[in-house]
Amino acid sequence: MKDLRSFLVSLFIFFLLSILGEYLVGPLMGDDIPLWKILAVSLITALMSVIPLQKRGLKPGDILKYFKRTYFAPEIRLYSLYTALLERFPDSQFQLKLDEEAQKISIRRKANWRSFGEVIGISLKDSEVRVSVRPKYYLDLFDQGQALESLQTIEKTIKMKTQNAS
Repeated sequence: MKDLRSFLVSLFIFFLLSILGEYLVGPLMGDDIPLWKILAVSLITALMSVIPLQKRGLKPGDILKYFKRTYFAPEIRLYSLYTALLERFPDSQFQLKLDEEAQKISIRRKANWRSFGEVIGISLKDSEVRVSVRPKYYLDLFDQGQALESLQTIEKTIKMKTQNAS
């Protein structure tokens, strides 16, 4: 039941976005399209957008590129986390920077065919590791799986470093 609800919410979001797009773009292009055609095309567009996301196990909130998570990791050191992330994020796709004074790691994903890029911030304060993921450009709202994939990679690295430290 939860999967069906998730599917319907995602379908509804994409359906509304498609209708909005048709109503804004249609008149600008001089098109006089009947409402039933707009609804049919919007439904097909929504289905073609939602089904691939559902196959990957994504929820409605996971389709946006904005993520913020906080992890409790009492024994983790920033430099050891940075070196572990260097192994997981290749130079060909990512730029990693370490700021030891501010206790922050900055990761930037370069643009590719699935994304215009992401900006990932990791900060260490007391025993908490805070991770935030946002798009490189603010108009790039929808995630094709890469931002969530980066977040999950960081999550696994933090868990691995926490287990190794204890």
